[in-house]
Amino acid sequence: MKVVFIFIDGFGLGREEVQINPLYSANIPNIRKMMAEYIVIPTDTTLGVEGLPQSATGQTAILTGINAPQVLGRHLHGQPTITLKKLLYKHSLFKILKEMNVKVTNANVYREQYLQQINNPKSRKLRPSASTVACMAAGITFRTVEDLKHGRGIYHDIINKILIESGYEVSLIEPESAAQILFNISQEYDFTFFEYFMTDIIGHKQEREKSEEVLEILDRFLGKLDKIIDYTNTLLVITSDHGNIEDLSVKTHTFNKVPTIVHGKCAEIFVEGITSLVDISPAIIRVFSLALTDYERRIF
Repeated sequence: MKVVFIFIDGFGLGREEVQINPLYSANIPNIRKMMAEYIVIPTDTTLGVEGLPQSATGQTAILTGINAPQVLGRHLHGQPTITLKKLLYKHSLFKILKEMNVKVTNANVYREQYLQQINNPKSRKLRPSASTVACMAAGITFRTVEDLKHGRGIYHDIINKILIESGYEVSLIEPESAAQILFNISQEYDFTFFEYFMTDIIGHKQEREKSEEVLEILDRFLGKLDKIIDYTNTLLVITSDHGNIEDLSVKTHTFNKVPTIVHGKCAEIFVEGITSLVDISPAIIRVFSLALTDYERRIF
């Protein structure tokens, strides 16, 4: 049993209005196909708390199964506070899976400077995201630019453009090549995580062409991955923490529900009871628990 979990930041379900929603103007045939043919659950991101959904609390909710905005009494943008970090260190999905003897990895590549900064208690310049803290809680080894050069990781923009613009001597790659790398990584692990947050960054800028560009990169990446995944033994899960890019008429996040896209092995088991972000982590744990029970039953 394998799970490939792709987190897309700021990717909501908006109205079918070409003028404000690039999901209806961009060339994204693969995403549209998946939305039409796979299980898609409109997933609540507000979690019963007033105010616009935000990244720190939304991502913590996804990665712990705990209602983080309710714990804080508000939605929180950016990186997690001490309170949220405590939730992540105690309830990290990655940590729980590892305790179940599930082989877990994060396919994202991190720059060395970033890793040095987040491990420096005196540094306030760079703070780790919720997913990074969840990995730290589980003791997961972070992939570096050196891993990327050897085809063992993917940068968060998929194609390495940001690394090149930052002065790194790496090659620009096609989204399809990045998808093949993610697939190769997933063959070595039971649970593989990848985070794409260009959708949120560009959504805030309200730039139609840039929004369509990042969506089309994502579409090519997902399309290739969809073609090569063996769904007889793999579950693909795609979700987000809040809406944003689906409504370029506002600079902020939105109240829109996000799509949780599910396909493959145990999909019907995974989707039972999914209504909000807090249901994602427990569903993944449930799938692995059932898979491990079935394996033990067959062995013994």
